[in-house]
Amino acid sequence: MKLRIHLYLLLLVVAGMPFAILAQSSSAVRSDDDKKTYRSAMEEADQKIYAEVKAHSELMKNLEYLTTSIGARLTGSKQMQQASDWTLKRFHDYGVESHLESTDIAHAYYRGADTAEIVSPVAHLVGIRAMGWSKSTPGEVSGKVVALSSIDDLPKYKGKLAGAIVLTSKPAEIPSDEAENAYDAVITPARGLGRPQGGFGERIRIMRAVAAEQPAAILLDSGKTDNLFNMGGAARYQPSDAPQAFIAHEDYSLIYRLAQAGPVTMKINLTGTFSPGPVPASITVGEIRGSQFPEERVIIGGHLDSWDLGQGALDNGTGSMAVLEAARTLKALGWKPKRTITFILFTGEEQGGIGVDTFMKNHAAEIPKMDAALVHDTGTGRVFSIALEDLYETAPLMTEVYEPLREVFDLQPLSTRYFGSSDHVAFLRAGVPSYFCIQKPAHYREAHHSQTDTFDKVIPDEINEGAALLAAWAWNVSEMPQALPHHATTVRPAGQ
Repeated sequence: MKLRIHLYLLLLVVAGMPFAILAQSSSAVRSDDDKKTYRSAMEEADQKIYAEVKAHSELMKNLEYLTTSIGARLTGSKQMQQASDWTLKRFHDYGVESHLESTDIAHAYYRGADTAEIVSPVAHLVGIRAMGWSKSTPGEVSGKVVALSSIDDLPKYKGKLAGAIVLTSKPAEIPSDEAENAYDAVITPARGLGRPQGGFGERIRIMRAVAAEQPAAILLDSGKTDNLFNMGGAARYQPSDAPQAFIAHEDYSLIYRLAQAGPVTMKINLTGTFSPGPVPASITVGEIRGSQFPEERVIIGGHLDSWDLGQGALDNGTGSMAVLEAARTLKALGWKPKRTITFILFTGEEQGGIGVDTFMKNHAAEIPKMDAALVHDTGTGRVFSIALEDLYETAPLMTEVYEPLREVFDLQPLSTRYFGSSDHVAFLRAGVPSYFCIQKPAHYREAHHSQTDTFDKVIPDEINEGAALLAAWAWNVSEMPQALPHHATTVRPAGQ
């Protein structure tokens, strides 16, 4: 009941009555006529933006080239650097000023041909994929399976895991197909992978504690149906402390149940390798210079990097190509925004955000003048809302920005949920008003980090609409009489 009361009060706040208390925004002193003039102008502009995308979009052509001719784009790989160079050229082709901003990562990772099998009490071949930046095994290794159920099991296995093949949790609980949106379908997925009991922190503690025991290998449940794999890992682009790999949920469940009944023996061979030293990782940054407040930035972004089991289509070729299409559209219209509109294709989002961290470091002096950021990062499905990310002090102005979008794109109200978990979080921590697109699932949970993240899953009309929405949101923010208010900075929690 307390939760219901809290949500009811929260909805009252977002509905508008206490906005004057929430934020002493200059929006409150603007006349109704001024607000109506802004809304009318933005609706007209947003309709023209959408019409330009419908008539001349190059999003699908660009996305097909990215996913088919370049392919998967692991951070630090030749394909990722090729994608950065190619997108730089595409921005230039559209007449958008652009450049690369680069950093180095410690090592690139090159996936090998991994194998696994149950030897006893039954013989069964097991599909396996090493985690990103997993150290290899010293050839094929054999070991007894130890199946942990939670972090509470660790004390009784202290000193007993050397040479073992360790399952770090119970089998995942696969969610229903009734997830509210793409984010729910992925970020609140199977326990044991996406959000284990106790949270990500518990999974990290288990992995570190098990690795310290020098096991033969650590296995994780992919947490997906239909024998789909998952992917994760990075360890600051250094080889992991122990060999680590994902296996499909069906095999993980089988091994776990066998281990509950008696001894199980497996053979595993992980063969990934690393670059001998640092390699470059680049982000692509384009901009349309502001005519009135050029020092202020309105930012839209998506990450160009991907995991490497599929083609990186839905995660996040769709988002990054939507950003590129938004840039093409605004440049083609020939308009001069009041504020500078910046388009960023990030790298390293999948391994902790090294790309966005590079941008924030390079532009630290400009952070106070970053008006707002919006990220598109959950696949091909239609955007139906934007998350406020707990920035209720921005709600009065964001409502003005958003209402024309609702009219043109038939959106639901602004979401009061906090989503996080993408490149916009770095902007949030720095005090910049930063938001997240909420999308229809459109099979994102299945494709996310798996071998089925391929070009054929893309829904052209829905992702083109997403590109138009990004461009329209950026335009609406650029033309607002007031800048959105910043908030207090926060410190990144340890281990994140």
